[in-house]
Amino acid sequence: MDGNDGHYYSIDIYFMIGWFTFRMRIFKQVRHYIPLALLLITQAALSQSEVRLRVETNAFARIPVELKNCTPRQQAGVMEAGRVLDILDNDLWMSSVIASYRTDEQLAGQNSPWLELAARGSNEAFRLTVQPEIEVDNDNFTLTAQLRDGRSQLVLADKSYRGCRNNFRLLVHTLADDIVNILTGQKGIAQSRIVFTAQTQKAKELFVMDYDGTNPQQLTQNGSLNLTPAWSTDGRSVAFTTYQFGHPDLYFVDAVSGKPSFHLKQTGLQSAPAWSPDGKRVAVASTHEGNAEIYVMNAGSAKLQRITIHPSTDTSPSWSPTGRELVFTSDRLGSPQLFIMDAEGGNVRRLTYTGNYNDSPSWSPQGDKIVYVSRVEGRFQIMTTDVTGENAVPLTNSASNEDPCWSPDGYRIAFSSTREGGWDIYSMEWNGENVRRLTHRGNCTSPAWSANVRPKEFFNCP
Repeated sequence: MDGNDGHYYSIDIYFMIGWFTFRMRIFKQVRHYIPLALLLITQAALSQSEVRLRVETNAFARIPVELKNCTPRQQAGVMEAGRVLDILDNDLWMSSVIASYRTDEQLAGQNSPWLELAARGSNEAFRLTVQPEIEVDNDNFTLTAQLRDGRSQLVLADKSYRGCRNNFRLLVHTLADDIVNILTGQKGIAQSRIVFTAQTQKAKELFVMDYDGTNPQQLTQNGSLNLTPAWSTDGRSVAFTTYQFGHPDLYFVDAVSGKPSFHLKQTGLQSAPAWSPDGKRVAVASTHEGNAEIYVMNAGSAKLQRITIHPSTDTSPSWSPTGRELVFTSDRLGSPQLFIMDAEGGNVRRLTYTGNYNDSPSWSPQGDKIVYVSRVEGRFQIMTTDVTGENAVPLTNSASNEDPCWSPDGYRIAFSSTREGGWDIYSMEWNGENVRRLTHRGNCTSPAWSANVRPKEFFNCP
C-alpha cells in the first residue's frame, strides 16, 4: 500500500458467529489514518468458513458507525435509554477513530460517512450499526449491544454488561472501548481517567475525573501543595510531590481509596515522577545531592539510582513506550532543551533545536512523537516533534498552554490552558484539532492521563 505519510501495518480480528469464523483485516497507517473503503472479498463467502473485511486508507477519516435508538427494557425508561446513547456517542467520537452518528441524523453530500461495500460483481452500501438495549431491575442494570453490518444484518459482535446505578457510565464506557477494539484492534480511552491539581483556598489538591471531564472527585485533602501527579500503569496508584510534611517529598496514594501507600523522604526537592511502562520503576527529578538530576527507583523502594551526572539542571523525565529510553529537560547548553538518553543514563543526545525554552516532554504511547511546551513570545505553546527531532509542529498558538500528556492510545493530548480565562484542563487530537474543555474551575493544571483500565472496585456494586 502506498502513502505519503508513515508506514502501514495490518491487524487481523476474528469473530465466531454460529458455525463460521470471520476475519476482519484492518490495514492501518502509523498515526491515525483510518478506513475509507471496506472491501468484502466475495458475496458467496458468507456461506463459507471465512469472510475477510479489508479496511484500507490513504486519507484522514474516521470509521462511521450508526447508533440506533437504545431500547429500554423492564423498569428502564426513556431517560436511561437516552443516557446510554449520549454517553456512547460521546465516547466513540472522543476515540478519534470513529465517527458516530444517530439514526435520525441527515447525512448527505461528499462528507457523508457511508462506506461502499466492494464485492465481486456488485456494489452495495455497507453500514456498521450499533443497537443498544438497557434493562433495569431495581438497582441492577444490564446493558447489551450488537454491532452489525446494517445492510445484511450480519452480527459482528454481541456484548452484554451487568452493573448497578453507581457504575452506569462505566458500563457504557466499556461498551465503547469494545467497539473501538473490534473495529481497530486498539483498546480505546473511555475507561481512562485524568488526575490534575486544582486550587482549593490556600492549598493545591489532587482531583481525579473521567477522561471526558465527568465525575470529578477530590483525591487528596491535606491542605498543602500537591504537584506533578503521575499514574501507575495499572491505574491504581498516583505518585506526586507534596509539601504536607514541610518539605517537597515524593508521595504515593491509592487512587481508589485515597490512602497513602509509600512516602519517599529525601533532602531537597523530589518532583516530576514518571512510571516506567512495565510499572516496576519510577523516574524522578531530585536535588538531594545538589543540583537537579534524574534518578530511577524501584516502585515502593527508597533506593535511588542516579542516571544523569551534570552540573546543570536535569528534570521532567518521560519514558519511551519500550522502557529503554527517557526524554528529559536540561539547560546544560544554556537554555532548557529536550534530550533523550538510554534508561541507564548513557547515550545522551539533544532532541530539540528550535526555540530557546523547551520543557515538559511526554513520549507518545505509539512511540513516534514527543509532545512538549515551547516558549513563544512570552507564552508557552504545545508542540510535537518526531523522536528524531525532526518535524516540530505547533498545536496551539494563543493564550498560555502547558502540561501536555498523551491519552493511552496516543490519539489525544490533555493540557492546561488559559484560553477561556483561568487555568483549566482541555484535550485535543494529536494534530491540535477537536479541542474539548474538561474542567470549569479556572484553577486546574498538571493533568496526567491514566492507562485505559479501571481497578476492579469500580465494577463492584453495593
